[in-house]
Amino acid sequence: MSRFTLSAIALTCLLLPITTFAAGTGTCTYKDKKLTLVDGVVYQRPDHFEPNKKETTVALASLKLDPGKIAAAKDPEDAVREQVWKADDGGQVRITLGEGGVTAIYAYLPPGANISQSGTAFGDLKLSRNDAKGVAGHYTLKGKASDDLSCDFGFDLAYAKPGTAATSSAAPAAAAAQGGKPIPAGGGEAGKVLQANLAAMQKGDVDAMLATVSKQQADQMQAQRKDAQFPAMLEMMKAFAPKSLTVTGGQDFGDHAELTLEGVEQGGGKSTGTAQMVKEGGKWKVQKTSMQSKGG
Repeated sequence: MSRFTLSAIALTCLLLPITTFAAGTGTCTYKDKKLTLVDGVVYQRPDHFEPNKKETTVALASLKLDPGKIAAAKDPEDAVREQVWKADDGGQVRITLGEGGVTAIYAYLPPGANISQSGTAFGDLKLSRNDAKGVAGHYTLKGKASDDLSCDFGFDLAYAKPGTAATSSAAPAAAAAQGGKPIPAGGGEAGKVLQANLAAMQKGDVDAMLATVSKQQADQMQAQRKDAQFPAMLEMMKAFAPKSLTVTGGQDFGDHAELTLEGVEQGGGKSTGTAQMVKEGGKWKVQKTSMQSKGG
């Protein structure tokens, strides 16, 4: 399996730093049809040709998926298909990860377009993570002709366990409600730092991002700047940045705080999440921001 040390998703997590768990976003086009992807799952099952081996499949859809039901299903592909087809305009794309990259792809773009391809590795797959916990990366497929299937999407997915329900939009608020001093909507000074960090990310202003993240994150970012791929990945990171973030509240624990967030993605989809803030030298800094797409 090909592995890459730097990808858009890895850089995105580092620079904002935003981590999108159990999510996938991007688009696929075929002839006059366009499929906007807002969520995803990753699962493994026995290889068709070598049952003793497992193949890894990343499935992205145009609607919110329930990963627990998919993980518990006898055939996860059937479970994904069932959830997608419940929506009148639901669509999906699946890629199989094999030696050297993606060795199979299936896409359904409503209404009525089914496309599949398999064989030796094709398209451009950049993985930032592929381990026992999950898979993260970015995939592009450019059709040879204007009416061929073309895709461009990113994903950061954890293997779901049977019975695991999809994360509810109330989860971030519940997590932040355990102790601490309540933070009002807007987030106060911590919220201002978060917004400054997002603005810097949208512009690709690395120095401004360094000024708003924790020392741990800043040190990692400085090390990444030495990589030859950094400028290209910075541009891709800008494309993945949320269009906006709204602080709905949170909790202040003195030396650290947790902000609850609602976001709007570049494609117009909605998301919810939290921002972990730390106080260094009397000033708030962004440690990590975790968002989950709601679609729509």
